[in-house]
Amino acid sequence: MNGWISKSIWTLLALGLTAWLFADTLRHHFGAAAGANAIRFAYWGGYQDHRIWSEIVAEFNRREPGISIRQEWLPLSGYLTKLDQQFVAGDAPDVVMFQDEPFPRYARQHFVDLAPFIAADADMPQRTADCWPTAIASFRDGESLRGLPVHGGNVLVYCNPDAFARASRFHGRTIAMPDNDWSIEQFVNLCIDLTIDENGDGEPEQFGLLQPHWVYYLPFIWAHGATLLDESRSHWTLTGPAAVESFQLYADLRHRFRVTPTPLEYAGQNSDTAFLSSRVAMCVNGPWYMPFLNDTHLQGRYRVVGIPSGRAPGTTRVTWDALCINSACTKSTQDRAWRFVRFAMSDEAQLIFARSQRAIPARKSMGAKFVDLGGGENSPAAAFIAAMGSARLQPITKHWLPMDSVVRRHLLSVILDGDARRTAEQAVSALANEPIIKQSFGGSR
Repeated sequence: MNGWISKSIWTLLALGLTAWLFADTLRHHFGAAAGANAIRFAYWGGYQDHRIWSEIVAEFNRREPGISIRQEWLPLSGYLTKLDQQFVAGDAPDVVMFQDEPFPRYARQHFVDLAPFIAADADMPQRTADCWPTAIASFRDGESLRGLPVHGGNVLVYCNPDAFARASRFHGRTIAMPDNDWSIEQFVNLCIDLTIDENGDGEPEQFGLLQPHWVYYLPFIWAHGATLLDESRSHWTLTGPAAVESFQLYADLRHRFRVTPTPLEYAGQNSDTAFLSSRVAMCVNGPWYMPFLNDTHLQGRYRVVGIPSGRAPGTTRVTWDALCINSACTKSTQDRAWRFVRFAMSDEAQLIFARSQRAIPARKSMGAKFVDLGGGENSPAAAFIAAMGSARLQPITKHWLPMDSVVRRHLLSVILDGDARRTAEQAVSALANEPIIKQSFGGSR
């Protein structure tokens, strides 16, 4: 009898463990969200992003009670890997949130052309015409539009007022925060003024700038008059004096002027907290950084300014996210999926994005809401909207992912220590001669 009871207990425990391990699978195949009218929706991001999409889904469900949405929330780091596995297995979600960078590699094979849906929808031609031009351009595949942009963002320079005040005390003169109309030379001089060694031990307590990742540094490459690809995006152009000068500035910030810390010099902090704690005075970041700062002592005090100009005017880099419909879905599923995708472009959903301040709504008319909800005409939110007028798209192609990897590696090579460090000339030349660059873009021009 005791043996039977023991076996029963172990059986129940095993069933409970199985249900816990495979809860998502069970809900997918047998739960309420697996009904005849259910739509699977995959998206990435942190908890705040999850809350935003949950709010949008809840509002959609109130308006479309006959269509249920099964949310599949994934971390960005493993998002493409998961989707690749699902596409191969024939089990990809019906609606997929997708970034502009990997989009060209997936668009034609996996995503529905939305142009017929838009043309047949009374509201959508006006909504798409209301989008930022770069947002629509990011998801075109030839004459097709295979993604409907929902939100995005550009990058600008954040300034910490406490760091500026600390540098002013150290120098005994006012170190003012910059204006939008500034030059790379002024930018470098300001970084030098903001880097201070208060105790004289040769180790700065405060640095002028957090070294930008390469895609955040791309606007500085443009400001030098350099580009990565030609207008057709078929030939490599990151060569010559302008390219070398842009790489040289990146190296000089670390090794000549020593205004950017090494990762060891802000050990124990990430980039967000390094800026927040005034370990660094300035950083390059997007609107998604504002909600974090708005929950800190810097709320209402930090400033956001434009990219400095050099040989060319200072412009910002913009990136977009879209909702795409899986082309493997049945026609009836695509029709239901479209109902959700179109809702993400509605006033109600775009207002939710604007209120979150984590991204700029895809529709230009919602820019005023983004500014109003972000503090008004002199706010950081206003700076991001103002910069959209000159924002440039990254040179995205089907070869973006491998290109991204090699550009990042060669730019970082100029700030390494010891024998591994390359000169700016060596890095630019080695990058242009990478096999993937030669194969994909016909070498350099």
